[in-house]
Amino acid sequence: MNKQYLTAGTLLRYIGKPFEGLDPRSPQAKFLGYDSNGWTGIWIDYQGQIRFVSLSDVEVDHSIN
Repeated sequence: MNKQYLTAGTLLRYIGKPFEGLDPRSPQAKFLGYDSNGWTGIWIDYQGQIRFVSLSDVEVDHSIN
């Protein structure tokens, strides 16, 4: 994924390894920003919880309107 494609509020789909609290039926998250140490880690809002995940664990969710 191109690092410049994501902007605050971009809707994402989490596709990485399951984590505590992940509902596989509801993998949508909102992009908050990149980690200050690089472009591979990002901050997301998943169901009201802020999480730090790898950029490779998400994809842009084009199914949400």
